Amino acid sequence: MHKALLSRVADDAVVCGVCPRHCRITDGERGFCGVRENICGILYSNSYGRLTAAGLDPIEKKPLYHYLPGTQTFSVSSYGCNFTCRHCQNFTLSQVRELPATYVSPEHLVEEATATSAKSISFTYNEPTISFEYVLDTLRLADSAGLGSAFITNGYISEEALRELAKYLGAIRVDLKAFTDEFYQKVCGARLIPVLDTILLAKELGLHLELVTLVIPGYNDSSEEIDIMLEWEMENLGLAVPHHFTRFTPMYQMDREKPTPKETLDRIFLQAKDHGLYYPYIGNIMHAAGSQTLCPECGELLILRAGYVTKMPGISHGKCKTCGRKFDGRLAR
Repeated sequence: MHKALLSRVADDAVVCGVCPRHCRITDGERGFCGVRENICGILYSNSYGRLTAAGLDPIEKKPLYHYLPGTQTFSVSSYGCNFTCRHCQNFTLSQVRELPATYVSPEHLVEEATATSAKSISFTYNEPTISFEYVLDTLRLADSAGLGSAFITNGYISEEALRELAKYLGAIRVDLKAFTDEFYQKVCGARLIPVLDTILLAKELGLHLELVTLVIPGYNDSSEEIDIMLEWEMENLGLAVPHHFTRFTPMYQMDREKPTPKETLDRIFLQAKDHGLYYPYIGNIMHAAGSQTLCPECGELLILRAGYVTKMPGISHGKCKTCGRKFDGRLAR
């Protein structure tokens, strides 16, 4: 147990402030996420330091394509989530209230990560927002140790919590699961607007930002919805925020749905290009054009990816070799 931050007492309950749900938790009960618990009027995080996975991954697996490309990240996860996604790929970690886990202090975690080839630590697999205190403590140490960091999130985090994390955080990768509130309510048990607010705040705070949309046939793949999503991005984020559109594989409570056809991903890729997005990517399927990074100025091939093998033939000293345009992102030193 670890005393939680960002909470306030309300009559006979404690209100949690780390995500937009603002759960009102009575004594002996837990919040929606299953890990933030009221014990005698004090809010605790029972997942603090309790890791269910830890190990090296290519940073591209997150996916992050413009943050320390070609490097390894030290991925860690706990359990629980503030969403109830019917298609969750990691439901054995996220859709539980508690799991057997190994306690690893923030100090030990940073020591472990620095002893490897990792250039960063990634909080991933389950929703890291609900382990806010552990993430914050670890980020402070990682930043001091010269490690990068990535927060792989559904975007359901309060403004106060994100502002605290942003003081030490390198990158945030947000799942923009769809662009209708109906999808968020029926499929994820959440709402769209708080996620959009998080994306806008991340941009405002200067965090490296990338988006991911898992394209599910018949749910969020219509041309009209994708157009509206892209128009919102162009107006609010500009042209240079990478957006990964990834193939859906039947999973969890949506195991009877159909996988995403390649033709749908091809169409979305072209839609993104037509809207002017510099960096649309296609994931979870082999897609040559949708895995490479081209210079928006001259068309030079900057980064070539084959699976998780990354080469950067067109970048020199952080710029395009041909025209000298600065790379949109952060490269490893």
